Amino acid sequence: MAQPVAAAKPNSIPGPQLNAAGRICLGLLGFLGVGAIGGGIVLVMDPDGHAMQWDTSMLAGSPFSDFTIPGLILLGLFGIGSLAVAGLGLLHAHLAPFLAFAIGCGLMIWIPVELAIIKELSFLHPVMFATGLFIAISSVRWGWPTFTAWRAVH
Repeated sequence: MAQPVAAAKPNSIPGPQLNAAGRICLGLLGFLGVGAIGGGIVLVMDPDGHAMQWDTSMLAGSPFSDFTIPGLILLGLFGIGSLAVAGLGLLHAHLAPFLAFAIGCGLMIWIPVELAIIKELSFLHPVMFATGLFIAISSVRWGWPTFTAWRAVH
């Protein structure tokens, strides 16, 4: 009969170390966070898009009548969220690489959806898609030792 596996103590699983992949991931999260906070604030403060030289007609066919909700998503998820995850990474929190992976994947979803809605390509779209891709890739490398340690005890 199989013996039950004892739950690992949180301290027995190493927190993610700031290796090269971790530093790259945190740097990209910081870059994304600062940019998203700036863009989100502009969109929330100017929901008609005038400050960005946009028009709400870009949102035709979307569930949004203005840029308030997209601005709040940009500000909260990609701005504050990215900086919070970077802070957790600096504290070697176990979940930081996994949350970073989620943010990277979320950004890679956000960009094509945004393009489908606004139907205008900016140089920022490929830059931010690549940022999401590199956050996801670096977070996997950064978090792999923590993941394998967790798997070994579960």
